Amino acid sequence: MAQHVTRRFALAALAACAAGARAARAEAYAFALETPEGAVIRNFPIPKALAPAGLPGVLLAGAAKAAPVLYDFFDYACPYCRVASQELDLLLGPDSGLRVGLLHHPVLGARSEEAALVVLAAQNLCGDEAALRLHARLIEQPGNTGAEKALALAGELGLDPDRLQPEAARKRTRAVLEAQAGRAVALGLRQTPAFVLGGYAFIGWPGPETVQGFARALTRCGGLACPGAAP
Repeated sequence: MAQHVTRRFALAALAACAAGARAARAEAYAFALETPEGAVIRNFPIPKALAPAGLPGVLLAGAAKAAPVLYDFFDYACPYCRVASQELDLLLGPDSGLRVGLLHHPVLGARSEEAALVVLAAQNLCGDEAALRLHARLIEQPGNTGAEKALALAGELGLDPDRLQPEAARKRTRAVLEAQAGRAVALGLRQTPAFVLGGYAFIGWPGPETVQGFARALTRCGGLACPGAAP
């Protein structure tokens, strides 16, 4: 029940953010896209030079390597990112035709940065699988989770907090976080969740069915929608 309530809040927020966009000219967006509930989805092309594929520290999950990658810029304190994470799990089976690349964008304060640095430290020391397990635990936590909680969760997963803490404070770990968050800002993604798929970005979580439709359109037509497709 709580998950459905949270989803309604997320959809309401997306609709509210897009309310003014309905009055904007259609050419302000790459594609005329709406959620099933009728909320406008902000979307735009990104410069090839700013594509996130080459960023350090991207955590990949999902289908086979040949599948398109949906890059997810998120914040651990963002409740809408939590909804997106829960529903992205529905898309990541072996036959989904989609992979997800997780990228930190801690826009909600210092504690969000702390949690992100602990995950990046786990990636540095223990590899992607360990970092993905820690990410999964952190993203399901309500509220603003900082370093203390992140280290405690890491310990529950069998990782060593005494090793992770100094690694999280290292310049190389912070450099990865700054590269990921800096790319989001360069792309104009100033809120979370925000996504890049192919050569396009979109803002907010429109639901798993809509995103799956984007992936199909990208494969068939090279964009988030095929020409002549209904919004």
